[in-house]
Amino acid sequence: MQKQDSSVLEFLEDLLGKGGLEIASLIEKKEATDEEIAEKLEVRINVVRRVLYRLYENRLATYKRTRDKNTGWYVYYWKLNLENAPKILNSIEKDYIQHLKETLEYEENNMFFSCANSCNRYTFSEAEKLEFRCPDCSETLEYHNNSGLIKTLKLQIEELEGKKKGDNGRK
Repeated sequence: MQKQDSSVLEFLEDLLGKGGLEIASLIEKKEATDEEIAEKLEVRINVVRRVLYRLYENRLATYKRTRDKNTGWYVYYWKLNLENAPKILNSIEKDYIQHLKETLEYEENNMFFSCANSCNRYTFSEAEKLEFRCPDCSETLEYHNNSGLIKTLKLQIEELEGKKKGDNGRK
């Protein structure tokens, strides 16, 4: 692929897998049909189509449709369009930060209990309904200290929000 922002490349690899990156790189500079891509990379056409549809769903690829004069079938010419990638990444990151904040709030506002076997973790009200007995192993449910998890969540949020502020400062 052409020299891209490393976060965009990571995003594409997560979205498509390594094989998907190869497919995306073929339509980066020049339009191609799914058949051409499959033939060139020697992969099944349904694999190519899956990647192309995933790119299209994420608004990272466009297509042009024409009718084949001989067969009457439509032919789709695909082209990679990474113009929206930074916006999509920003949205995903924003959603992830929001999820972390909601998880942090849940962890801070609840008291948890678990058994010595760590079968599961229960809030106080759940543990109370279970009469402080693990439904899986029948061990007594004891207080579970989640301060380490809370600290980790705070650090992750801080790090991601700091990174976002740094990104905004460069633009």
